[in-house]
Amino acid sequence: MSGSDFKADQSWFKQLFESSPDPTWIIDGNRFVECNEAAIRTLGYSSREEFLDVHPSRLSPPKQPDGQDSYAKAESMMAIARDRGLHRFEWTHTRAGGTNFAAEVTLSLVALEERQVIYCVWRDITERKGIEEKLQRQNNALSAIIEHFPGGISMVDANLRLTAHNKQFRSLLDLPDALFDKPDLNFEDIVRYNAMRGEYGPGDPERQVAEIVARARAFAPHGMERVRPNGVALDIRGMPLPGGGFVTIYIDITERKRMEEQVRHLAFYDVLTSLPNRRLLDDRLAQTMAASKRSGLYGALMFLDLDNFKPLNDAHGHVVGDLLLIEVAKRLRSCIREVDTVARFGGDEFVVMLSELNEDKATSMLRTEAVAEKIRVRLSEPYLLSVRREGQGEATVEHLCTVSIGVSLFINHEASQDEILKWADAAMYQAKDAGRNLIRFHDQDTSVMK
Repeated sequence: MSGSDFKADQSWFKQLFESSPDPTWIIDGNRFVECNEAAIRTLGYSSREEFLDVHPSRLSPPKQPDGQDSYAKAESMMAIARDRGLHRFEWTHTRAGGTNFAAEVTLSLVALEERQVIYCVWRDITERKGIEEKLQRQNNALSAIIEHFPGGISMVDANLRLTAHNKQFRSLLDLPDALFDKPDLNFEDIVRYNAMRGEYGPGDPERQVAEIVARARAFAPHGMERVRPNGVALDIRGMPLPGGGFVTIYIDITERKRMEEQVRHLAFYDVLTSLPNRRLLDDRLAQTMAASKRSGLYGALMFLDLDNFKPLNDAHGHVVGDLLLIEVAKRLRSCIREVDTVARFGGDEFVVMLSELNEDKATSMLRTEAVAEKIRVRLSEPYLLSVRREGQGEATVEHLCTVSIGVSLFINHEASQDEILKWADAAMYQAKDAGRNLIRFHDQDTSVMK
């Protein structure tokens, strides 16, 4: 069938051709027998005759982007269309000027005059491909950022389905690979897995899941710190996404928390003995005085000074003296309750604070005296201090050391913190002046020592 026969017998088809905004042509066998103006214009030819005279191989580069020979692949695409009746695919075309562009091609098998031909419609998708490539580059960049982010990242959609995450997310939360084998993994699945293994502490796992999922469905900004059972501390921050869903980041702050605790310890605890220092003592004294005001119970503060400490330092050096102070701290801890406080005031001076004694002053004094006596006896026991000197073996230094104790009772806010400390300190000096290894109480009512 020639091109003129085709046009004469199928004049209605000409109207379909020319009304199509997309380039269109008819392929009979392996020849172009008709085309529309859109095809001529898009491919850059001057006339229909020039276009139809062009060999099909000139309408494509030698090879397609997948590396296949264009002519051979075109034959394959037409064979598929003849077999299936319809075939759609992407193709790289060449304009008359030699430039290439991407097109989406649709081949349809149609019958004309009892003869099957291929009706070809294609559309320039250069702009679409450019947008797709740009989006792909953006997705690749986003994926790289997510994967190399120094923390975990997870993203869920409006239905709380997990849509993206990185390896750090799995690692920080210690989530097994098997959990991610599920085709549509939901936020609830991850929460339930965590709840069942005790990540959220004691309680009913299903209730924990329900509460967490309910909060998530609010899609509100959220932030929290959570310490996992394995000791890993996480800073978890979530932000809602447009249209629903949220992205959450997980930062391992274990080391930061450890350093913060170390700084806090240095600020409030004695480096040598690990006892509370004067700053923390002041804070606890204030709390105990406030509690005394609420409860009406007495508290007591003891000021302790070692009686025979300097000779040890002079004879054996500060290393041995430090060993003695460490041992004194241990013995003091063993003499008091959990609610009480023992602190190092400085040098060889210590403070013991007793709380929640009794509402009766005499009873409180007796209880305090019993504790003070226990401390005095315990600290008077011999010290066996093991020391290793450079170039020498380990040696044991035995030392006897007593303690002088001054005590001041307090209740409510009848006296200031400074006054309570001064009274106990003054009572301690009274014990030293009286011969050492003694306990003396300050009588607030008469400002005399007993």
